[in-house]
Amino acid sequence: MSTALEDARQVREAIVELGFDIYEPLTRHPEVVYTREELEALLREELLGAAFSGPIRTRSKLAKEAVCRALGYPVPTAFARVKPRFPGQDLDVYVQQHDNFQVWNEELSPTRRYAVIRVDEFGDVVAVRVAEGTELAAFDRTGTLTSKYQAKRRRGGGGNRLVSNADTPSFIAELAPTGHLNAETLRSLLPASPPVHGKVLSVHALYDRLLALVGQDLEYSTSERVRGERLHRVACEALGLGSYADTGKFPDIVCQALEVKLQTSPTIDLGLVSPDSDGPAVTLSPRLRHCDARYLVAYGGHDGKALRIEHIVVSTGIDFFNEFQRFEGLVQNRKLQLRLPAGFF
Repeated sequence: MSTALEDARQVREAIVELGFDIYEPLTRHPEVVYTREELEALLREELLGAAFSGPIRTRSKLAKEAVCRALGYPVPTAFARVKPRFPGQDLDVYVQQHDNFQVWNEELSPTRRYAVIRVDEFGDVVAVRVAEGTELAAFDRTGTLTSKYQAKRRRGGGGNRLVSNADTPSFIAELAPTGHLNAETLRSLLPASPPVHGKVLSVHALYDRLLALVGQDLEYSTSERVRGERLHRVACEALGLGSYADTGKFPDIVCQALEVKLQTSPTIDLGLVSPDSDGPAVTLSPRLRHCDARYLVAYGGHDGKALRIEHIVVSTGIDFFNEFQRFEGLVQNRKLQLRLPAGFF
């Protein structure tokens, strides 16, 4: 079995051969998009021990040039002022001497990759970590990031409902979702692994299977995170998956491109991902967008001991706001400050 570093070297060779620059859109050539693991392995190999000394601006420029060379791209004469700085890989680069991580004039993108390069007091690179936006958002302690998007069910909505009659054309073309997968195939799928062509249930089949959740009792917890985890686990069981895994990333059940929400109140916290976003969903495929993913919203009531699932809604991201009303008026922060935890690197 090949390693992430070996796979990354093959991607780099292809990028060099094709002659791409850092601005080549990732959706046009998904075969030369690095995974997060490949990015991290390659940047660690190439950057550890490098020296990025001087003022902050100089240090940042040296780091971006080094990342270009590491990934197989020519170094541009000048870096365009675009976000992210490496659009072709949905990648931004930060040089950190301290744990105070700052993002200026934009918000964290949930599936963007952030290369965080640790330097010592001399500017020497001592560690490299590549994290997705959802992972960095977990380090926010102010609450300004975790509830960026919110919604509620539209007036008159109630009961079980399948909002979407079919998956999006892009999803169908990429993954060929099916109305039936045998039990052995479903048991073999790992929830945190990328979806595989021909081994993904259609949105209609998802709904039919997830209806089994209605009427189920879960042990109640005052922790929203624990309640969500319990729904996530029984959703995996309802779909016939042979195991449970939670990476904390979007979407919750990656192999079925399914995000899971448990509601004991009307307001849905959607986090950093707006369901109708047309941004690339790299965790699924470079050819897919966030709006191609599917959503399960399960509503429940509790008596303080048990939580009973009362009804469910299933929708594609692109149709999500046909059933739910978006909350408007949220203000963008001009500077986001996060503290990287001990052991981050």
